[in-house]
Amino acid sequence: MFTSHRLSKIARRFFVAAGLLLVCLTAAQAQNSRASSAASYFTRGHEWQVKGELERAIADYDIALTFEPGFTPAYFLRGAARLAKGDFVGAIADFDRTLELAPRSAETYNNRGIARLQRGEIEAALSDFDRALAINPRFAQAYYNRGYVRLNQGDYAAAVADFDRAVEIDKKYVAAYNNRGYARSRMGDHENAISDFSRAIKLDPQHASAYSNRGNLRFARGDFDGALADHTRAIELNPHLAESFNNRANARYAKGDYERAVADYDQALALNPRHAQIYANRGMAWLRLGQEDKAAADFAQCLALRPEIKPSLEQRIAQARSQMASGR
Repeated sequence: MFTSHRLSKIARRFFVAAGLLLVCLTAAQAQNSRASSAASYFTRGHEWQVKGELERAIADYDIALTFEPGFTPAYFLRGAARLAKGDFVGAIADFDRTLELAPRSAETYNNRGIARLQRGEIEAALSDFDRALAINPRFAQAYYNRGYVRLNQGDYAAAVADFDRAVEIDKKYVAAYNNRGYARSRMGDHENAISDFSRAIKLDPQHASAYSNRGNLRFARGDFDGALADHTRAIELNPHLAESFNNRANARYAKGDYERAVADYDQALALNPRHAQIYANRGMAWLRLGQEDKAAADFAQCLALRPEIKPSLEQRIAQARSQMASGR
């Protein structure tokens, strides 16, 4: 996922960048009742935001801004709260206003980039991440976010370069290691990809995605026991992902453990009953178990969901039958 500062860091770092630390309000401001009221509502809004009470936080920032329409940090943190709520249009409007008042805020460009990305405004988002990095060349989160976009665009080399910079700056950046591993795997650099996934796991032993990614690579390299262990751990950490059960089932299938593979495919389909490929996979396991009727039912359901894969499925079935006939 995209990375932005945690709220406490957002507040601290932005105020330093903008020269607007709340505790450093001038004496004239402190004596001004409107400024004092704005500061009080802002402080309470930030407290609500840290607690995850986003609606209450936004309401307090609204009031703060009625007292002080130029109160830059209130626009910034209201934008962050709206971003967290999924109100991307509102977040962008607040970040626009923040940048009018504080045009050198790298954090604001970064967060506006995230909001734009969520709206599908890819080029605008990349431009914001670029501007954040022009202001702060050591902004690890902006490198990560830009790398994430490039990863999803299929520009794996550029993604790796951005993740490289992110982990150079922050050597404990788990998500950057995990996504660099994925980019490297797509480039065929499996050794370094596994190293990245292992590094992510070492830093965060609860990172289900890193186990799953490493398990997929181990499976591709024929290390079915290693894949089985990784997917089992991923399931222990997050038992709600259909792909994890499907991946473990694939490892069991490869080891010839068809009954337990079927049990995992069952779990995967309970979580995602419209996943055509899992029906095909379970059908193959039923075929190996001699359950022709159940296999046929699964293949039919697969094609009902994705009729365009009929040629590849028929080829796969024919190959399995040929292997079974030769005792494999």
